[in-house]
Amino acid sequence: MAKKRPNKIERERLKTIGKMPCYACFQEGRETNAEVHHIRSQTGLGLRPSHFATIPLCPEHHRTGKLSVHLGKVEFEKRYGTQKEILEKVNREIERCRENQDIL
Repeated sequence: MAKKRPNKIERERLKTIGKMPCYACFQEGRETNAEVHHIRSQTGLGLRPSHFATIPLCPEHHRTGKLSVHLGKVEFEKRYGTQKEILEKVNREIERCRENQDIL
């Protein structure tokens, strides 16, 4: 079964997340290029979560490091907060940036 392509609004969200620094690195005072992490909540392995349930994480914090959301989720969430909490903060930051652009 082919995966459904993201629509225009979803593509904009994914592009925005991809331009943001890694959330975890940023908390440590570093700005590292991020990739998009889809938060899986009540989805099966074959189901892609919503493109709006996405946060910016570098490869190390996303999937390759010991303190990554995929390999060390418990420790990751102890240090940086739950994925839901991070999503809420990321969404607020995106909204704040949009509001500032409207002012200019």
